[in-house]
Amino acid sequence: MMDTQNLNLARKWRSKNFEQIVGQDLSIRMLKNSLYLNHYFPVYLFAGQRGCGKTSTARVFAAAINCQELPNFQKNPQATVLPCMACISCQAYTQGNHPDFIEIDAASNTGVDNVRQIIDSSSLLPLMGNKKIYLIDEAHMLSKAAFNAFLKLMEEPPATVIFILATTDTQKIIETVRSRCFQLFFKPVDSLALQKHLAYICSQEQINFQEDGLALIVQETDGSARDALNLLEQVRFSADTITRETVCHVLGYLDESRLLKLLEIILYKNVQELLQFCHENRLEQFSSEFLWSRITNLLRACIWIKNGVIPAHVQDYASQLQFLVRGKSLASITSLLELFYMQEPLFKKVTGQYAFLEVILLRICQKNEGNSNSNMPASVAASQPGTTEEDEEFDTQEEDDDDDTPAYEEKSNVWAPFVQSIEQLKDPLLSSIFKQASIVACDHNSGLLHIDFPKGFTFFADVIDSSKAQWEPLLEQVMNKKVILQVTFTRNASISDAAPKPVETVTIKKVEPISTQTAPVKNFNTYAHKSNGFTKKTVTQPLREPRMDVSDAALWPHAHLLLKHFPGTITQIKEIV
Repeated sequence: MMDTQNLNLARKWRSKNFEQIVGQDLSIRMLKNSLYLNHYFPVYLFAGQRGCGKTSTARVFAAAINCQELPNFQKNPQATVLPCMACISCQAYTQGNHPDFIEIDAASNTGVDNVRQIIDSSSLLPLMGNKKIYLIDEAHMLSKAAFNAFLKLMEEPPATVIFILATTDTQKIIETVRSRCFQLFFKPVDSLALQKHLAYICSQEQINFQEDGLALIVQETDGSARDALNLLEQVRFSADTITRETVCHVLGYLDESRLLKLLEIILYKNVQELLQFCHENRLEQFSSEFLWSRITNLLRACIWIKNGVIPAHVQDYASQLQFLVRGKSLASITSLLELFYMQEPLFKKVTGQYAFLEVILLRICQKNEGNSNSNMPASVAASQPGTTEEDEEFDTQEEDDDDDTPAYEEKSNVWAPFVQSIEQLKDPLLSSIFKQASIVACDHNSGLLHIDFPKGFTFFADVIDSSKAQWEPLLEQVMNKKVILQVTFTRNASISDAAPKPVETVTIKKVEPISTQTAPVKNFNTYAHKSNGFTKKTVTQPLREPRMDVSDAALWPHAHLLLKHFPGTITQIKEIV
């Protein structure tokens, strides 16, 4: 018998009978019923992902077909275990020298000649058992010509032959072959069943473990029992106990406590604290793909929590996430998640993934430096330089407020005087533009002033920028210090956005009607072609108001801005009182 002491866990704990197969109850029930009724199909197709038990089940089924205990199983299936692993046939299966069981790797035997050898040998009678069984593993690797050579044999095989095809990709097996098979689909192993299986193996192998460590192994292997056992063995040789921390260390993952600290920095802290965190935790040694995935998953969980729903995968630290999101609005968290999703295709293509991730985090923290921290949770705000106890008390009282609410107190103290001073410039357009703004954040200490316009005002950005020399001194005079103005155009326009206009006295003027007579216009000439040259012809058109020459952009900046967005001509209208 094969010595199992030096085998790795995946081979040592390969299933030997139907009871040991984990997480494939439906497929096992169908095979056992086939054995009980003594009714077999000529060709079976076992399909499923890697490590879910396809090949192991095929070997167990093949051993059960030729097991000497099969008649007893057909009489009393509850009292008989198949295969028995004690009879001559089962021992031959265990030792790997059964003459009636032929296992073929299709990845190495893909051609027509290999199929012809199977066709020739299948005509021979079994030597030890009742059936000759061919297991073709990775069957999708067979060439199309090999499949076509197989068709006739699959449709009408000898009565003593059974074919079992195992594959991870059924789409690569041609339809004519699939239609001749009895198909069994193996699903990913259920998480609870796989974790229980790992706990049993650990107890038998005397491996110290904690449930959270096994749960992380199951989570990272996507329902593959073989991958889970391989990962378990890696952690086993790297630490005395299987814990969540040791599993994270083997995988190159950051533990949950430091991930939550990184999330806090993303939401509230500045660039200096981010770089300090990266340096102290040597963030570059961890998997960049894992960091990207976990950050996006945590931001997504924050959105759920902000709407009152706690995802199942963050149950263990849901209270910490609930506290972190209290000082952030749903819109701000969503914008962060959108940033990561927009940059993800580029992240997957670059070679320096950690450097790319670091740049994204730096951009986020730079924005945090320019935003007011008045909505931060108290304990988070307490770690900020210059935060006082009074600030913490204010934060605690206001932590449930939405940070999208305009600062009306600041608007009355800062913005209203500024808008009034703008009128001194005698520029109606500039005055009208600034009247539509609302303050988002105002920090007297740093001089940062964040104002927001309706989305439709984006084409006035050039006007605001070009006239900075005019309005900036007025704004600094109102705030009594150097001002950093941050302008955005994100607000949805509403009726309230329209600034109320004072009622003015209007003088009714008599406008001279436009004459309908025609008069020669010297500015418009056409030329008629003749054989001896060009002859100038005068064209007449209705008399209209003269067009204005606004070609000088420095003299007519507003006119150029309007023409940029609304193509046309500008004319001068003469008025007569």
